[in-house]
Amino acid sequence: MRLFNIFIKKIKPVDNKHVFDKAKYHDNSIKQLGLDEQQSFVHTGLFFAWLVNSGLMSEFFIQETGHEIEKLRMRKIAPSTLYMNWDGVLLGEMLSDQGFQFALTYFDFDKGTYMADYENIFNVTGDQVFTVKDTWENYDKIKPVIDAAYEKWSK
Repeated sequence: MRLFNIFIKKIKPVDNKHVFDKAKYHDNSIKQLGLDEQQSFVHTGLFFAWLVNSGLMSEFFIQETGHEIEKLRMRKIAPSTLYMNWDGVLLGEMLSDQGFQFALTYFDFDKGTYMADYENIFNVTGDQVFTVKDTWENYDKIKPVIDAAYEKWSK
């Protein structure tokens, strides 16, 4: 049944050049708020960490990232560190087929619900999304919400 459901969904081939987000897109907001530039990485970095921890990254990403993935999984680095290490860019080529499909629906800033979930969990709106700190405590707050969205999506 699960395989059947995957075929019912409109599956697009992974677009390696598809840009989901870039931290630099948010530079002006960060400057206007007087925040440290690292704050532009957090909202996507938490999702990125979830993707890595959920095994939804491409073989290319895994080969290129190596032991850093284990550091993330063991929480020896902050949740957004890998995203920062990749210049704050989330591209299609970084994701597995399933990760790409999920991100297309959930993480899409126009049609997806990730940012609404993020705002709700952290009680922020608008540019205040950039004030959320890059901590494992915050990752643990958003993780069950992403888990539920993924579970719903995958059925």
